[in-house]
Amino acid sequence: MKRLLGLFWLSFLLVACGEQSSDSKIVIGTSADYPPFEFYQDGEIVGFEVDLMRMIANHLKKTLVIQDLPFESLIAALQSKRIDLGISAFSKTPERLEKVDFSIPYHQSYTVLIVKKDSAIQSFQDLSNKTVGVQQGSSYETLIQQHWKTQVPNLQLRSLSKIPDLLQDFHSGRIQALVVGNTEGSNLVAKNPDFKIIPIAGTEVSYAIAFPKGSPLVEPVNKLLKQWIGDGTLKKAEQAWMSGKKNIVANHKD
Repeated sequence: MKRLLGLFWLSFLLVACGEQSSDSKIVIGTSADYPPFEFYQDGEIVGFEVDLMRMIANHLKKTLVIQDLPFESLIAALQSKRIDLGISAFSKTPERLEKVDFSIPYHQSYTVLIVKKDSAIQSFQDLSNKTVGVQQGSSYETLIQQHWKTQVPNLQLRSLSKIPDLLQDFHSGRIQALVVGNTEGSNLVAKNPDFKIIPIAGTEVSYAIAFPKGSPLVEPVNKLLKQWIGDGTLKKAEQAWMSGKKNIVANHKD
């Protein structure tokens, strides 16, 4: 009997310790192929959104755990609660709102085309008989499927999981244009002088953090975002990455 009681209490303590460990960390999912928001640098995932998550984890007194996942699998990972939140330049769409909750917006964006500098393409209406590359599962994929393909004859869509794979196809000529957000597009053009950027009017979107439905993290995260938007902390973090300067806010604390 004593042995059985001892085993019972040992099991209880192990479970309790496991729960405490789980409560002490916050697991985020991201697709780390989207500079300057999240990308690998010297074997480490860095970027504006990674800095933002470090700040949130610090303020919530939790250990940050980052999982690099295919972009198209992030919503499913949130629904199954394998991750506590997702951050990967998510725009808040009606389809996604049926599956997950979102924070208030933390970044404003709009859609752009990336084409070769010598390309005759000047707008999405010029994509007839062209192949366009887009990240699988993104809102840009939905935009092309539901709107552009109905307006542009013989527009071909190539959806891939990773941006580097799309870039490889773009460089080789297998696709003639990339569709991304303006910040990501500006980053690509800055690194590739033979690219040019074409803004698409009327495509303004906001990026927000995604959570499992009913997550208790939504309220405290929104409170922090409101504070940092109001006092300029978020703008400072954003500008540091958008301008290419070294990270200056990863260790920001009260």
